[in-house]
Amino acid sequence: MKKFLLTLILFVFAAHAQDSKGVRANVELVSGAKQVAQFLGVNQDTVSLGGTIQGKFTVIKIAKNRFKSIVDEQGNDLLNAAPPTSVAADSAADSTATATVDSTAGSTASESADSATAPAEPLPYNAFLNSVDSKHIFVAFERRAIDSALAEQLNSLMMRMFQESGIPTVFAKRTDFGYCRESACIKDSLKHYGAADLYLGSITAAKSTDSVIVQMTHYNLQDSTKKEGTNAIMNLSTMAAISDAMSGDKFKNFVMTVQGAEPPQPKEKKSYIHVETNPEGATLATEAQGEICRTPCTFATQDTNKVVLYAYWNVDKQLWGARNAIVPIPFDTTKISLKLKPTRPELRINTIPSNAEIFAGSEPVTIKSKPVGHTPDKFPIFEPGMSTIQLRKQGFRDTTITTFIPPTDLTDLNVELQPITDVDEMHAQDAWVKQRKIRKIGIALMGSSIAPVVIGGLFTYLASKNYDEADKIKQELEKPVSSGGEHYQAKIKENHDLVNKGKRENIIGGTLIGVGVAMLGVGFVLSF
Repeated sequence: MKKFLLTLILFVFAAHAQDSKGVRANVELVSGAKQVAQFLGVNQDTVSLGGTIQGKFTVIKIAKNRFKSIVDEQGNDLLNAAPPTSVAADSAADSTATATVDSTAGSTASESADSATAPAEPLPYNAFLNSVDSKHIFVAFERRAIDSALAEQLNSLMMRMFQESGIPTVFAKRTDFGYCRESACIKDSLKHYGAADLYLGSITAAKSTDSVIVQMTHYNLQDSTKKEGTNAIMNLSTMAAISDAMSGDKFKNFVMTVQGAEPPQPKEKKSYIHVETNPEGATLATEAQGEICRTPCTFATQDTNKVVLYAYWNVDKQLWGARNAIVPIPFDTTKISLKLKPTRPELRINTIPSNAEIFAGSEPVTIKSKPVGHTPDKFPIFEPGMSTIQLRKQGFRDTTITTFIPPTDLTDLNVELQPITDVDEMHAQDAWVKQRKIRKIGIALMGSSIAPVVIGGLFTYLASKNYDEADKIKQELEKPVSSGGEHYQAKIKENHDLVNKGKRENIIGGTLIGVGVAMLGVGFVLSF
């Protein structure tokens, strides 16, 4: 409650602190509140701030420990500066009121009318503010989670619109105001230094990720009767903000609105097309707009020339489609009915030169990406509409193409690849190709490692079988029978042969298994 009361008093106070009876300073409380006020001095750990409220110059006193910082317009620390010999807040003009804020209770004392000597005039802010007298100021858009390039383009477009409207407007960056970055502070600063008009706005992301909101307010700083500004707001497409702003005089009308003028009412130039299909629920699309709606549906168009409509429906891996071309009736509704039939659309891709790798989709191509083919090649299409492919060939620039693939026809896509002329770009592509080849070798080694491991395992198995046979013969020879016969000697030889064969097979099998494991390890390292 104490922090809230201090913040509220300081906010109301600073909002009306217009008379120059103290040093203009940026004040920040420990609660986080920030404002611009007139610093009058520090006396016995109490800070005095002054300003005009309802026609009276009012002084408030707040404990020093309630402030985080007080900095003048040149960046000097006023809060911790050496205490002055006298404090201007100790006295004020006959019409001056003083409000004291207790640091522990947060209460305000009654007003008093003590007389005092006014402090010196505030120090100059900077060269920019000293040059704004009687000028129209446009401050760069404040951007929130918006690309800086888009903000710069809209700033330039805004200045161009001002020039075309005949208003000699001065462009100001927010850094021109030093520590004063908030809208209220910028407005008060320009009004204090005599600026005529202020155009202040922001660019923010809308709830929908595909649009941004541009807002602007126009303040007449020299007309005391106009305390509120004129507002204007518009939505722009994120992907095509500038073209969207320029289409249909959208940005021009925005500027007229913020200046207080009435923009011209647009004339109705739309025609409508109503489409029904058999069966219903098909996707309706055109080459220019892509997917539009699900049938039956009606959509608007400004094209009065021939429009080619496509409808398609995918069920049980069977594509059904239809195509028809119509000329819309100007400013009226054209009705059409389409009957779907089974279809097998295809996409044929050709490049100059040929043998370029084809990658499906818009995802970035990496060394792990697998091409779906090489040009020239032809592919069956199961999902018509807008599709993106990427083409890569060593020595040529990577090419990404988004095209509409109709559900009924064979689509030929012919692309002429552009050779790389930049040395750094060529080196980067060569490095990428080299990494990709190394990975392919690694994958080949891992795949090839299966054969020696399997064959080595087979040899090891045969060796164990030979050892088992030799062991059986050995057990027979250990029986108490005559040991001098030819049969006995033949068994001994067979035992030796089986043991030697088992050793050879064991060595071969172990070697092959080792080779296979080594190939697998090397291939894994090269692949990942």
